[in-house]
Amino acid sequence: MEKRTDRHTAVHVDLAVNVSADFGLSAGVQALHEQQVPLAVVQRILIDRGPRRGDQSDRATASRLQA
Repeated sequence: MEKRTDRHTAVHVDLAVNVSADFGLSAGVQALHEQQVPLAVVQRILIDRGPRRGDQSDRATASRLQA
């Protein structure tokens, strides 16, 4: 997955992940919906807990597995 170039959306996603952890999933989803973040992003990040763009932990794990 390519690193996100839209820094504005990236900041909203980071905030929503924290909001979701503190106030529940629905609050995080609502925060992203209010900022018009695409539903596919909301689904991948908050609901499916999938990979995030620019997440270095996935890359580090992959490089260790290849070694």
